[in-house]
Amino acid sequence: MKIDFEHLGGIDKGSIELNDFTIFCGKNNSGKTYAMYSIYGLLSKRYNIKFDFVQSIFNKLKTLEDYESLDLSEIIYENRDEIVNGIEKGFTEYLPELFGVSNELFLKTKIKINFSLYTQKEIKKSIENDGRMVIAGIIFNNGKVRLPSSDEQEAVKKVKGFELYSIENELSTKYNIFQSILSERLASILFFNTYQFQDQGITLLPSERDGVNLFFRELFSIRNLLLQQSQNDSVNPMFFLKDIVKARYADPIKDYLQYLSLIGSTKKGISDYQEYAQIIQKNVLGGKYEVDDFGNVLFMPSESKNKLPLHFTSSTVKSLFGLVFYLKHLAKEGDYLMIDEPELNLHPDNQRQVARILAQLVNAGLKVIVSTHSDYFVRELNNLIMLKKGFSGAIELQKEYGYQENELLDDKCISAYLFDNKTITLMDLDDEGIIVDTFDKVINELNQSSNKIYFAMQDAKESSD
Repeated sequence: MKIDFEHLGGIDKGSIELNDFTIFCGKNNSGKTYAMYSIYGLLSKRYNIKFDFVQSIFNKLKTLEDYESLDLSEIIYENRDEIVNGIEKGFTEYLPELFGVSNELFLKTKIKINFSLYTQKEIKKSIENDGRMVIAGIIFNNGKVRLPSSDEQEAVKKVKGFELYSIENELSTKYNIFQSILSERLASILFFNTYQFQDQGITLLPSERDGVNLFFRELFSIRNLLLQQSQNDSVNPMFFLKDIVKARYADPIKDYLQYLSLIGSTKKGISDYQEYAQIIQKNVLGGKYEVDDFGNVLFMPSESKNKLPLHFTSSTVKSLFGLVFYLKHLAKEGDYLMIDEPELNLHPDNQRQVARILAQLVNAGLKVIVSTHSDYFVRELNNLIMLKKGFSGAIELQKEYGYQENELLDDKCISAYLFDNKTITLMDLDDEGIIVDTFDKVINELNQSSNKIYFAMQDAKESSD
């Protein structure tokens, strides 16, 4: 999926095509977070998706005999332009809510989306292994869509909540549900291919995570106190909560707050990626997190039996909690994991460790999107890219420096973008990996100035002698 941006925040023009591992580089205030949040909003699909052509499909379904169905691939292919335009329109209208700002800031913004499935054959292939699902009374099965047969409707009537999960003879009252459900499914197949990963998740760890990790409980405590006070005083709770309910934060930050508020219940989940959480705790943190029954986050250093509250730990421990918890309890194959500045508060050695762990996650089936200012982070990825090429002596170097086979990166799975001069440019990848001129320029200038200062100081000392 390729996304074209025009007049989005500090970005005048640019395009991004998502890969298994997508990297954003650039100076501060160059638009990386705008792009990161926009992609998050696009993938989360909270904007309005409703297509007018669904009415004709609805009418066709009503005329079918029992077990007759319509082919989803044909529907998508015949209406692909309208699907594209509908998603672009709905997403653009959602931008002010996504960023928590006024509409005026996006009056000139244009979003163009290029879908990845161009032919009916490709569309058909993407959904041919789809299993049977029943959503709002509509039966999806192996790329087909139909209404329940008369026998199925009779059987469903015996199930509690029949009115929510079946379609009766008077289908007009169900059309809005049908339109929303089918529109979302068609958009998902065309753009996101989520039939491969029905429960695909989108998780974004914002750069503000240090503070949010530390104060989220206090924020929710204040909200609960306000609600309690309003009830005691018989006051409309919206009077107290108007400043909280108002969109004062971008959706990714609000979502991360919500994510943290539920850790007490979600800690029971077991992810297939929990081994990577253990690697971070062992190799980077030197200890492990614990969430008690009240949702309090504690940290136990490896060489200590003391359980430290999160506010009493290092900035590194605060920064990595969200990532570790996600990997331990929530991560699923096909998920998008987005991290704004994964190197935040990390020593250069730990930046390299995190780069290698993210590479392992990509190879294990997660899709990773990061924005970074770290030369150490990118150079470590370049090491993984070079070693993957399998040149003579690569295995010996891999063993010498402790690189594992599961963290070596195929350069075909990586796309890196430079945000500079209000544009987004695809960065070159050569035999050395990602070419990051913006980092090299700063490093060279620093080396040059340091050398001049040093030798000038030495000349001054010699002259004084």
